[in-house]
Amino acid sequence: MTGRSISILLGGMLLASPLLAQEALPEPPRITLVEALETALARSPALAQADAQRDATAADRLGALGAFLPSLNLTYGYQNSSTGRLDPTGAAITQESHAFQLTGNYDLFTGWQRTSDLKAAGLRLQAGNADYREQRFATILAVKEAYYAALAAEDLYQVEADRVARQEDQLEFARRQVQLGRATLSDQLRSAVDLNNARVALLGASNAILQTRLALAEAVGLDETVAPAAEDTLAMTALPLTREQALALAVETSPGVQAAAASAEAARTEVAAARSSYWPSLSLGASQAWRSETFPPEDESWSLSLTARYPLFNGLVRESSLLRARAQADAARSVERAAVLAARTSVGAAYDQIELARAGVGLAIETVELAREDLRVTEERYRVGLATILDLQSSQITLRQAEVDLIQRRFDYAIGVARLEALLGRSLP
Repeated sequence: MTGRSISILLGGMLLASPLLAQEALPEPPRITLVEALETALARSPALAQADAQRDATAADRLGALGAFLPSLNLTYGYQNSSTGRLDPTGAAITQESHAFQLTGNYDLFTGWQRTSDLKAAGLRLQAGNADYREQRFATILAVKEAYYAALAAEDLYQVEADRVARQEDQLEFARRQVQLGRATLSDQLRSAVDLNNARVALLGASNAILQTRLALAEAVGLDETVAPAAEDTLAMTALPLTREQALALAVETSPGVQAAAASAEAARTEVAAARSSYWPSLSLGASQAWRSETFPPEDESWSLSLTARYPLFNGLVRESSLLRARAQADAARSVERAAVLAARTSVGAAYDQIELARAGVGLAIETVELAREDLRVTEERYRVGLATILDLQSSQITLRQAEVDLIQRRFDYAIGVARLEALLGRSLP
């Protein structure tokens, strides 16, 4: 191919519609972060499951509380036969009879098992509430991660779009320089290659936007694709607590630590409940009955009983239950300890990530400003023949990388704050 034909080809690339020109992205409905969180919390299947489990533990506590109340039963019986029989008084023969009986029973003493069961049920309810809070913040974290990823994808798309615009200007500039005899045809060819590479990168950024919007819709629980609100950005806000305060809150407010602590205390309480089987039990019973051959029955009787029971031997069931309860308590204490250590480690790592991203953002902003100035200077030097096309390409690459690094640092900061909130179980202003 001759130099003239190459020039014609390059000129056609400038004048005609670009083969890889980026089509306008479809514009889905946009939602704010607050709207995304509200929708996700209302639709999350995992959160609904955690709420159902919490309701189940509340029902268990209600049942443990009901064990302190007496039981009361009312029964009615009717009997009819083909042959007559003497009535209870022995004065007449009858074929049918009616009977009512009201019975009540109350456990006076059960070896403190009811008290232990009620305390354990209350602790399990606390653990259920902590598990629900943990799942709630996990849902919030998933939404924020998807939302911030969508914001970052749009910012990266803008970086690639700016790169395409700069490469188009560079190609046109190189073409004019070639016409003026200040540059070689190789400069124009290199600029055309850079432009095509930039357009391919723009296509990739466009696809990334589509993917992150789909992920955001999934995290929110919507069937249609959504995009973050145009006014939202990867903003940075100062943390309201120090690293030491965050580590302290990791033990005090972390839903995972609270759930593990409540479960461990419930397991220790169940050891006391297992020991109650070694104590005697005492119960009080009473009944009132009415019986006769006519309805309503009129013959009345009553009874009152006081029963004490002491299990002498039950096939080592008590011993095995107590050993099992102790083993579960030991395991629960280990889980609690591991949760505390994991929370402190995770909170410390999240806080360090935030501080690193904060420092990185400041440096990245400065780097972008320096890279833009370097590109401007290089373009001027190339204009007067003091720089090569390689120098210009290097400056273009440096500026793009600096802009990408700035977006990444801001994304890391936003994600770090979201993870710290999930670990601490509280929102940070």
